[in-house]
Amino acid sequence: MTRTLDAIARGISALFHPLIIPTLGIFILFQLNTYVSFSVAVEARRFIMVMIFVNTALAPVLSILVLKRLGYINDLVLDERRERILPLLFSAVMFFMTYYLLRQLSLPSLIYFYVMGASLLVLLVLLISFAWKISIHMVSLGGLTGMLVVTSILLNVDVSRLIMAAFLVSGLTAAARIHLRAHIPSQVYAGYLLGLSVMLLLFVYLLG
Repeated sequence: MTRTLDAIARGISALFHPLIIPTLGIFILFQLNTYVSFSVAVEARRFIMVMIFVNTALAPVLSILVLKRLGYINDLVLDERRERILPLLFSAVMFFMTYYLLRQLSLPSLIYFYVMGASLLVLLVLLISFAWKISIHMVSLGGLTGMLVVTSILLNVDVSRLIMAAFLVSGLTAAARIHLRAHIPSQVYAGYLLGLSVMLLLFVYLLG
C-alpha cells in the first residue's frame, strides 16, 4: 500500500511539475474563446507555445542535467535547498528572457503579464531558497490559479470549472509533496499563497 501511494504521489508531482505550468497556462489562455486567442494567429500561437516550452521547461531541465553531470548537484529532483540555487538562477534568466522576447511581438497584454508573473515568482523562489526551502510545485500552481481568477474577472469569461480543477490539482499536489516528505506543510502552504498572491497583485496593479 505504501509503495502504491508513493508511486501515485511521484506521478502527481511529475504530472504537475513546476516547469510545465507556464506552458500549460499559456495553452489555457489560447483555448478560451476570448480576444486573447482570436487576436493571435494559429501559427503564432504554436510559435509562442514552443518558445515558452523550450525556454521555461526544456532549457532548465537540460541545465539540471548538465549541473548533475558536472557534480554541482547530487539529485535531479533538487531535494536539497542549496542545490536549487544554480538551477533557479538559470531558470530566472530564461524566464525573463522569454518575457523580453515576447515583448517584441504584438500580443494581448494578458500574455505578457502572465509570463512576467511567472518570472517574478522564479526570482522570489530563488531569493527565498537562500534561507528556506519553499515548495516550487505549489508556487507554480498558486500562480496558475491566480491567473485563472484574474482572467475570469478581466475577460468576463466563465472559467469556474478550470478554477475548481486548479484548486483540486493544487490540493492533490500538496498532499503528494507532503506524503513524499519533500516538504513540510508550512512550505507547501507558503508556496501556494506566494504564487496566488503575487499573480493576483501583479495583474491587479498592471491592469487596474
